[in-house]
Amino acid sequence: MMKFDLEHSYILICALLFKRGFSVNFFKSFFWNFSIISIPRGMLLFVTILFLVMEGTGYSQGTFSVLEQNKVVDQNGFIHLFGEIRNISNETQKTITAHSDFYDKNGLNIGNASGIVSLRSLNIGDTSPFEIVFLDKNHNNQIFNYTLGFTSEIGVNKPDDLVVTSMKSRPDIFGYYYVSGRISNMGIDTATNVLAIASFFDNNGKMIGLSSAIAEPSNMTSHSTSSFTVVMDDKLHSSKIKNYSLIVDSDQYTSK
Repeated sequence: MMKFDLEHSYILICALLFKRGFSVNFFKSFFWNFSIISIPRGMLLFVTILFLVMEGTGYSQGTFSVLEQNKVVDQNGFIHLFGEIRNISNETQKTITAHSDFYDKNGLNIGNASGIVSLRSLNIGDTSPFEIVFLDKNHNNQIFNYTLGFTSEIGVNKPDDLVVTSMKSRPDIFGYYYVSGRISNMGIDTATNVLAIASFFDNNGKMIGLSSAIAEPSNMTSHSTSSFTVVMDDKLHSSKIKNYSLIVDSDQYTSK
């Protein structure tokens, strides 16, 4: 059993170091100066978990940086990873997918999950919320840490010609939380598949929910208006909502 833990910890450390940009020459030097057998088992596992903590609390790469993240268990017992990313590359990114690997306290992988970043494309310097749902409730109590990663394709810049002209929010007696308002298309082209996206935060500023709704009508001609109603339906957390933010997206335009 010790051999299994050591080998897998060693491989995981190497993989995380390589992901963070360490060169092949670094590994040659590492192999030349150190013997993996000479490292105590407890120390190796500690270093492995330390690298996982670094990965789970501050993911950043050449294309995106993670501005915030929060792990939440919903009313049905599923784990959600909520967060926000910024496009730090020099090109617009589209079809952005978020993915996560989950680990137990020994650094062993116990599952993975993926999700779609809310905006269909992300202009240079812009931000978008994301959500990943871990569907294996049998392993919830074993999760000690996780990693975050993102993939994308090069996209085309979208003008921010969708404007939220009015907005209000309210809880109802059944435990749901509503955000409603109106949108104007200030662009010269029709905006299709207009989507309103709301992120919800508790009194500590942690993201505890993410929901979206298609505008009515969903296709907006130039200088027309639509209405929207976004519902937060996780009753376990709707009562904790202290604040929210809203962005609007379409095939052609986005909002500021």
